[in-house]
Amino acid sequence: MTRMTARRLFARRWRDRFREKLGVLKFTFDWIILLYLGIPGLLLGGRAYYGLWREGLPAWLAHLPYPFIPILLLLLLYSSGGISFYIEAADVLFLRQRPRWITELMLRGLAASSAVQAIMLATVIAVLSPLLVRVYGMGWADIAGLYAVAYAAKIVQMLIQQLLGVLTTGWRHLLLRSLAYSALAAGFGAWAAWAAAAGTGRPAGLAAGVALPVLALLAGALGWLRFRLRGRFDAEVREEERQRTMLTALLLASAVERPKAPRPGGSKPWLFRRLRRLTRSRKPEARIAEALVKAFFRGSEWKLYAQMTLAGLAAVVLPPYPAVNLIVYAAMLLLLMYWLGGHRRAFFDRELMSILPLEESLAYRSAAPAMTLLLLPAVVVLTAALGAKLFPPLWGLPTGAVCGVLTARWLGGLSRGFGQTFGRRPRSG
Repeated sequence: MTRMTARRLFARRWRDRFREKLGVLKFTFDWIILLYLGIPGLLLGGRAYYGLWREGLPAWLAHLPYPFIPILLLLLLYSSGGISFYIEAADVLFLRQRPRWITELMLRGLAASSAVQAIMLATVIAVLSPLLVRVYGMGWADIAGLYAVAYAAKIVQMLIQQLLGVLTTGWRHLLLRSLAYSALAAGFGAWAAWAAAAGTGRPAGLAAGVALPVLALLAGALGWLRFRLRGRFDAEVREEERQRTMLTALLLASAVERPKAPRPGGSKPWLFRRLRRLTRSRKPEARIAEALVKAFFRGSEWKLYAQMTLAGLAAVVLPPYPAVNLIVYAAMLLLLMYWLGGHRRAFFDRELMSILPLEESLAYRSAAPAMTLLLLPAVVVLTAALGAKLFPPLWGLPTGAVCGVLTARWLGGLSRGFGQTFGRRPRSG
């Protein structure tokens, strides 16, 4: 049996945390949807990044004032997470008897958290590098100085957050954190202004050489205070759990709805409040399709539908090349068909549908009208935007809208193939 050490304990907890975060990401995002959106996004982002280095910059970007850079970096520093010491509540039973182990865990946690922040900040600086070089005339040494000072400020911010999280709660915590963050922001802003003045619009080596020792001393003092704290194990565990669940709370805030108090008289849907027909046909498959569409837009799914339509609109319009516009448009149509097809199948999996006396082929026969009605708003918007992008907007926009209606009907007919096997599934009971 392998003897447990502080290093092995940290490695095991780090792996557990990593798997936990990966599980949250898998639960929140559909990997197929990310594939559809991620590949075009990476291609467009890479092409745009190449253009920032090699092509002419837009006028608004070329005249962007330098204070935008420190403000953006400050926002990143305050929102990119804190220190995780990998301490758990169960440690009170045995690690309290091994103070050296707790110290080693905290040191390794500080090193791991600092490494993660270093990678994140390096990525942001790399993205901003074309702007820093071409607009503000900074050299690579100046960019390295900016990165070093911003990284040192991030270490100070994480230690301040950790100390205040352990020592204070409630309004005192909010007040002291606001004062400390304001002082840090004022110092960082003053350094950025001095560096820009000393370097004729760019950070100078002298400014970075002065700021780094000051921040290093401040980080050392805060770290010494944090590691000297004793008798606050419960507060340490509480702060650790807050850092541990930060990603979960951020990702699931938009994925899980909070329970709402019932309104007197019941809640009314935003769409389809009245019993109006959506199709002229009164066949069973048409009525089922209407019920499916109304159930979809009366629920909360319409918010995600609107968000996906707006995101797809931007993705179709923004690329400057027609071939890329067409590829993104086709990818968005496939994504919508896959997503809405899943909701259509989930509609027939409901318990109420299983007890209704419906024909076995009704799910297959209702696929075309249901998918046509579900796809119609988004496809019309995306096709009209594509027409206005590729052709003169005066006639490209209405022509695209008409083609969007025809495309929605065509895609609705194609969905029968996806629903054929589902429609032939034998019913239980």
